Amino acid sequence: MKKEDLDELKNLLENYKEKGIRYGKPLKLLLERNDTTEEEVNKELFSLINLEHIEKQEKDGEIRYVLFFVYNKRRGRQYVLTFREKIIVVTLFPFGRKTLLKYRKRRFIKFKRII
Repeated sequence: MKKEDLDELKNLLENYKEKGIRYGKPLKLLLERNDTTEEEVNKELFSLINLEHIEKQEKDGEIRYVLFFVYNKRRGRQYVLTFREKIIVVTLFPFGRKTLLKYRKRRFIKFKRII
């Protein structure tokens, strides 16, 4: 995780916080799949507690931020965000033990936790 990406993400979240959040998929589907509530999602996005890794991607002419939150060895969650007129949560989905283990070996190995 790059310090510059983290600072940029914090600034974007701060600037777009008042404009609100829009979801790319039905909210009910996302919340059921992740066994969470809308308040918990909002709190987690704006506080960035348990953030393990950030990837900045360019796809279809827009910049997306992929956020990986890790809670313990067995649970985690991934958010894909983009910013237009509002914060857009493209998708979010949970991670299990095997996925986290695989990501730690391949994706997170080069990066140290900043937060």
